[in-house]
Amino acid sequence: MKQKQKRFTMEEQIKRILLSTMLPMALLIAFLLVASAGYVSRYNQLAQNLSISSEFNLHFKDDLDVGMYYIAIFSEDTSHLSEVMALVDEAENTIAKLEDNTYNADSRKSLKRLKNYLGNLRKRMKELTEEEKYDDRMQSMDSNIRVITSLVVQEMQNYIYTESMYLVSAENALTRHLYVLIGTVALLCIVELVILIRRSFRFSHNISEPVKGILNNVREVGLGNFQIAEVQADNMEIEELDAGIRMMAKKIEELFANVRKEEEMKHLIQLQLLQAQVNPHFLYNTLDTIIWLIEGGQTEDAVEMISSLSVFFRTSLSKGEDIIPLSEEKRHTLSYLEIQQSRYRDILEFEIRIPDEFDKIMVPKLTLQPLAENALYHGIKNKRGGGRIVIEGFDDGDGLILRVTDNGQGMDEKRLREIRRAIQTGERAGFGLAAVAERIRLYYGPEYGIRIDSEEGKGTTIEVRLAKKITTVR
Repeated sequence: MKQKQKRFTMEEQIKRILLSTMLPMALLIAFLLVASAGYVSRYNQLAQNLSISSEFNLHFKDDLDVGMYYIAIFSEDTSHLSEVMALVDEAENTIAKLEDNTYNADSRKSLKRLKNYLGNLRKRMKELTEEEKYDDRMQSMDSNIRVITSLVVQEMQNYIYTESMYLVSAENALTRHLYVLIGTVALLCIVELVILIRRSFRFSHNISEPVKGILNNVREVGLGNFQIAEVQADNMEIEELDAGIRMMAKKIEELFANVRKEEEMKHLIQLQLLQAQVNPHFLYNTLDTIIWLIEGGQTEDAVEMISSLSVFFRTSLSKGEDIIPLSEEKRHTLSYLEIQQSRYRDILEFEIRIPDEFDKIMVPKLTLQPLAENALYHGIKNKRGGGRIVIEGFDDGDGLILRVTDNGQGMDEKRLREIRRAIQTGERAGFGLAAVAERIRLYYGPEYGIRIDSEEGKGTTIEVRLAKKITTVR
């Protein structure tokens, strides 16, 4: 099973980008700075050693030689001895201080020799003060003191030279190190900048693309398409936003579906109420006709009308079913026209030419009868002379066309436009074509319905297009 990729928040992703790019740079810069600080510290120590040794070499020999000369001349005066010994003590302290900051091997050898010279100098100085004769003291001064101080100065010069060379080497190393540091930092900055730009672009792409997808989904929802795809994202905020929008779309779709169902049920209830209203009106007129026939002694016609009326209402009831076979709808329309023909014997002829092969096709009840009624009352009754109604059925592939044609009065263009608009919009005043068209759309969908053509003085043709199978049962 494929493991789901871990999601991060935008804040976490930004922190990861900054840490992954800035932390290595910071660590390397810190390392280079520490190394540079070591070089700088060593350089400062060498410079300090040179300063101390140079200052020592500048006065030591002269001061000590003068001091010892006075001691050699005035052997009885020992006041200068402590001052001269202090010069040696100071020189030894200077050597000790230089030892603490000297790391070069040759320089340390020079310091070791200097310590030996100073120790020997201290001994010779003590011996000079113990000489009783002037000539011996001067001899000791020339052959010992001045020679040793010369060696001290010379060795200190060797030390200064060695440290100077070491200082030049350290300076060169520091310069190279600084160049390396600058070059490394510059190169690292370029590399980190490229990485940062690349990751920033990828982060921006990972944010903008899902946002575009979510925006497109919002547009689709606005256009009424609630089947929106999931947007893939690698951060939690956009993932949660997408999930919320998809949930919102689902809720809106459910609400729309509920509203449509409520509207359709409302329309169906209204249509059923209108259907129930037509039956008493028709019944009253038919019963009046039967009474007139009986009173006129036309009992056979009265019996035939009663039989047709019985068939009409039996089909109207249809055991409470709203979907019936086309054969029953034909029989229902036939009984209606037979009853009306008894009433309008002089002006009404009709013919039903629907092939029997269509009898088992299920259709909404009261599909044909209202059209026949419309043809009679709005076409033939207003025409002088006899009228004819023809009801036909035609195969239309997956569909079925039922056509009702009359040669009645027809209608002008203005009235025809009003009727067509009423069929499209559902506007109506009473049970008629608009009601039948609306029921057909509710059962079959918007591609099915009624089409009407009429010419004033020549008649009207109404075509009903139905599917051979009803997919939505109300």
